[in-house]
Amino acid sequence: ARGFEERVGHHLQAVVARVYPQYQKRLLAANAVDFDDLLLHVANLLAENEELRSHLDQRFRFILVDEYQDTNRAQYQIVASLSRIEKNLCATGDPDQSIYGWRGARIENILRFERDFANVEVIRLEDNFRSTPEILATADQLISHNRHRKPKVLRTPNASGEPVELRLYDDGRAEADSIAQEIRSLVQSGQRRWSDFAIFYRVNALSRVVET
Repeated sequence: ARGFEERVGHHLQAVVARVYPQYQKRLLAANAVDFDDLLLHVANLLAENEELRSHLDQRFRFILVDEYQDTNRAQYQIVASLSRIEKNLCATGDPDQSIYGWRGARIENILRFERDFANVEVIRLEDNFRSTPEILATADQLISHNRHRKPKVLRTPNASGEPVELRLYDDGRAEADSIAQEIRSLVQSGQRRWSDFAIFYRVNALSRVVET
């Protein structure tokens, strides 16, 4: 399976290498930019025009970046460019929640934050007010295997709750059927109402099979 994935990956890179230059030419001819270009052009403009960079640096005196673990190279360059004179940069993020590496996010941006910006004060947010001790213990056990992370201790004042269950399914339809059947069973037995339930999923594209 891994060999197949590598071959697909190499093929995709080869296709992108041929198509991307033509794509950029079409954008230029149409006087258009895509989302990535918006970031890249701004980063380049700040790097090449010191007068503009200095002006914007002093104009935007305070900068707050949320989900810093998901920033890419261009976003990092923009933030760094605007924080040389007015060094009021606040970044919030969690290396353990970095899930967009496939989209260009660079976890190194948050891991080396203290090295890249002088006189940094780090405030660790380790108190959790939403989850039970069982959920935190399970999460901590999982994320402890992450190779690139900053250690932290999760804690909660909440009372003990039910054990965390691990359920395995053959595919998404089997999972959706199991969820629907369990909800129906609890409602029909009088233990719950339909409005007692909420279903969380990672991305909206995964909702269809549950809705069906």
